[in-house]
Amino acid sequence: MRGLKSILLGAVVVSGLALPTISQGQSAKPAAPIRLDGQTLDPGIQAMLENDKVKEEAAKGKPGNDPTTAAGMKAIRAEVNGDWAAGTAAAPEMASVKDVVIKSGNGGIPVRIYRPKASGPLPTIVYYHGGAWFVGGVEGSDLSSRQLANDAKANVVSVEYRMAPENPYPASWDDAEAAFEWVVGEAKSLGGAPDRVCVAGDSAGGNMAIVTTTRRLAKGKPAPLCQILYYPAVDNRPVDAMRATYNSSRLFGEGFRLNRSFTDYILPIVFPDQDLSQPEVSPLFDATRKMPPTLIATAGFDPLRDSERAYAAKLAEGGNYVVYREFPTLIHGFLQHTKLSEAAARASRETAQAAGVLAREAIAAQDAAAKLPK
Repeated sequence: MRGLKSILLGAVVVSGLALPTISQGQSAKPAAPIRLDGQTLDPGIQAMLENDKVKEEAAKGKPGNDPTTAAGMKAIRAEVNGDWAAGTAAAPEMASVKDVVIKSGNGGIPVRIYRPKASGPLPTIVYYHGGAWFVGGVEGSDLSSRQLANDAKANVVSVEYRMAPENPYPASWDDAEAAFEWVVGEAKSLGGAPDRVCVAGDSAGGNMAIVTTTRRLAKGKPAPLCQILYYPAVDNRPVDAMRATYNSSRLFGEGFRLNRSFTDYILPIVFPDQDLSQPEVSPLFDATRKMPPTLIATAGFDPLRDSERAYAAKLAEGGNYVVYREFPTLIHGFLQHTKLSEAAARASRETAQAAGVLAREAIAAQDAAAKLPK
């Protein structure tokens, strides 16, 4: 496991194993542009990756936090949250921000509720952060959640769900479903309406957004108004299967933060003794059912890119409305790169605005359908 790399933006050392880091204001020696698959990597992102190499080398041999202990995981998560925040551009001021704990049978689910400075009835977005069901949190995604609320002109409820290794599958997904159910029940008090609640998430959180939808449909409950998915983890089979299936996994599976060593480390921790092709783990394999309108935002240099393209195509084949946006110069995790890359900042703004448009189009379609003769 030496040299373990990760999806994470942050200075993290796990049991002496260096996870990539970036120090604000410090950059590695400029290198020639990276061009792959007809794409050129954004220079700000390339500088960040070069810095990863420098910091990883410097961290070798140093003692680190032990992910098998509660104290170690707490330290790892706190550091990741801090570094995600450090890589994210400042966000507009909100009308209000409130922390609430949802009652549940598992000790409560903390959520943070963002209300933007926008007038009129607003849709509500339930947001699940990324981090491989292992790290990340409401604090780490605070600035990106504010940006989403501001640019989508929507209330955002960011969920602090349980994670592995303490709570492997299905704990994260159960919390995601419970949080959505609570938001629907409290929608009016939150300034929204119960039939105007979308799900959203990045990476692992995108997976949970999809599963929240499919669980509700399976139970005969109303689906979310829409889905907003940033580089969602839709196929979580082992790396060998991914590389046999997707060119992006072969091209970008090393050196762009979502490396094999990290994936091999995470999958058995999050999904012990699970079939990794079953639909809750890999929603790609159950994507032709009727789903709500969906926005999918992907990155060109992401090993998951081609699986996300396949998911979008399957949704469309099933007669679903899909908006697909691919940002060819970026990598996985670009919502936390907006301070480091203008291209990432632009992608964040554009997709948030598109999410607001999608939600309002879905509301209009819903209202029009309600007026049709029964």
